[in-house]
Amino acid sequence: MSSIIDYPLVTEKAMNDMDFENKLQFVVDVDAAKPEIREVVQSRFDVTVTDVNTQIQMDGKKKAIVTLSEDDDAQEVASRIGVF
Repeated sequence: MSSIIDYPLVTEKAMNDMDFENKLQFVVDVDAAKPEIREVVQSRFDVTVTDVNTQIQMDGKKKAIVTLSEDDDAQEVASRIGVF
């Protein structure tokens, strides 16, 4: 996808977040900072990001949970990037 975003995370929890909380989850570069992740998601997917939470997983990968504004639909963005 890009040098910061490796791929979208597709798990049962990620799908629930997308459906009910308007959030998308991505596996990102371990060195990526929240402002960088926000900028890449906003420019690449043409959405407004309201919040970014990150988490280093036990396997050493970094997960970013991106909350979209109410004006944007996480399901529509996910279908554009090929999650479905």
